[in-house]
Amino acid sequence: MRTLLRPLRICIAVAVLLLFAAGFINLHNNEPSAWEHVVERVQFVPSLLGSWSGLACALGILIALVVITLLFGRVYCSFLCPLGIAQDIVFRLRRAVDRALGRKPSATMLRYAHPVPLLRYIVLGLTISGALFFGAAVLAWVDPYSICARFFAGVVNPLVAQIAEAVPGSSGAAPTWGRYGWLLVIIVPMFLLPLVLAWWRGRIYCNTLCPVGALLGLFSRRALLRIAMDPTACVRCAACVRACKAQCIDLKNYRVDASRCVNCYDCVSACDHGLRPRLINPFRPSSSVPTKPSAKTPHDAPDPSRRAFLGIMAVTGTTAVLSSCSGRNDKTPASGENTAAATTPPGSLNVPRFLEHCTGCGLCITACPTRVLQPSMLQFGVRGFFKPHLDFTRGFCNFDCTACSTVCPEGAILPISRTEKQRTQIALASFHSEHCIVHCNQTECGACTEHCPTKALSTFEGKVPTCNPSTCIACNVCVQTCPRHAISLVSDGHDGKYAQIDRSKCIACGKCARVCPSGAMQVKRLMVPVLDEKLCIGCGACSFACPVRPTRAMQVTPRAYHLTAERLRQAPAVNPVGDEFPF
Repeated sequence: MRTLLRPLRICIAVAVLLLFAAGFINLHNNEPSAWEHVVERVQFVPSLLGSWSGLACALGILIALVVITLLFGRVYCSFLCPLGIAQDIVFRLRRAVDRALGRKPSATMLRYAHPVPLLRYIVLGLTISGALFFGAAVLAWVDPYSICARFFAGVVNPLVAQIAEAVPGSSGAAPTWGRYGWLLVIIVPMFLLPLVLAWWRGRIYCNTLCPVGALLGLFSRRALLRIAMDPTACVRCAACVRACKAQCIDLKNYRVDASRCVNCYDCVSACDHGLRPRLINPFRPSSSVPTKPSAKTPHDAPDPSRRAFLGIMAVTGTTAVLSSCSGRNDKTPASGENTAAATTPPGSLNVPRFLEHCTGCGLCITACPTRVLQPSMLQFGVRGFFKPHLDFTRGFCNFDCTACSTVCPEGAILPISRTEKQRTQIALASFHSEHCIVHCNQTECGACTEHCPTKALSTFEGKVPTCNPSTCIACNVCVQTCPRHAISLVSDGHDGKYAQIDRSKCIACGKCARVCPSGAMQVKRLMVPVLDEKLCIGCGACSFACPVRPTRAMQVTPRAYHLTAERLRQAPAVNPVGDEFPF
């Protein structure tokens, strides 16, 4: 049975990594299914944040991960964590390179490394305290899932699209290398750092800098099934020590540090003698008790990790009290008149809550079929690094799409039905006539009204004053007559002047045309857009469709707190009077 543990772990880990990568590759901009991203949902931090958001499924996954750790140790780090699996691949690659070049492995990769619990638990304490004060903004920098996810979203996804585009006859979305922009300068090193450390000394990142590893290590110290050594059978061949990528096997004292062991079972496969997974009383020490005489062990000495953990709990408790006393209020203001720096996806409820829960993994960004979701840089400030926002210059929020709420594993974007989404006002459109083609070029357009899915935009026949510079005599009569001071005389570049209309001030009263002696001022009747704000959901379809560049006539103002828009109510058709057919 023990010989099957390592191959089983490798098969599961490879499958998890492939499914994880497939979840971030969306070449055809298809809307994902509910079960397509199951691997992303079983990650530790997303399930923790999802539980915080009130998702029952996320709470169930979190409880299952904790129970599994209490039973079998840190199997999450070897079986499910994508960043941990990537480190294992790099570690195996390093050993393969050493064998191919005929080099002996580095001595630091073969020996037992003394634990550094103080560093581990300081990182864990700072992460917990920072998360309570600043929400998921801290987790975005240290969560192993988010670190790996952003790399796949920002690098792997466009790289695969680039390769697919080069294949003759292939069809798919164009590469999106510019989506993350200069953020790749941060994203790529954050992903490469654990891999560089893995090339050097195996799982050193997981056991010193990763807060998830430190937290799970507290549970795995008392796991029911732990790898333990039998001192009576051990011949001290050190095969287990050479195989251990976590450097947690103390051969001198016949101990395995269960808090650092990631249960990869490499040591079990390498050992033919005294190393086996064994059922151990959780209330006994985390390592086997030697029966052979050995050097003085630190068993009776105070456990520094336990003292560090107690200190962290005290700091965390104080932080939680202070955080609860700060009185964060995410309720929608009564007036509903609010603006934000950027637009958050439907289902996020409001900007403060979204920033508090989202880690910026980028899964919703790659899943968005219209590419309106883009990673934020400074739109939300420092707290909003990596987190998605709706950029209506790149696309629009599809009226029938709920992809982002379907794939979000953290509960930052809550599941939302299609009907509910179609009434959620995430932003508010506004019409700027001074930029509109109808007013500026005196021609019909209607692009915004044609693309509005809620019919918040419609057209009516309006009066559009115009001036013909070739017949204008610059008499100044229209300037003096205009009640809004929307007309001024400007130079035509040839020592002459003509009247110019400021569209932002003009109310189309027509007085200028009535008093113009030369007939240069005229009033045309054109179909002019009009907006009903109560029906607008801020999807950005009108702004994206507007042909005016660079400043669009339809602009969208983000809502800090999402509201509910009204539905267009049309009167039912009236039946003809009488029984006879009217025609």
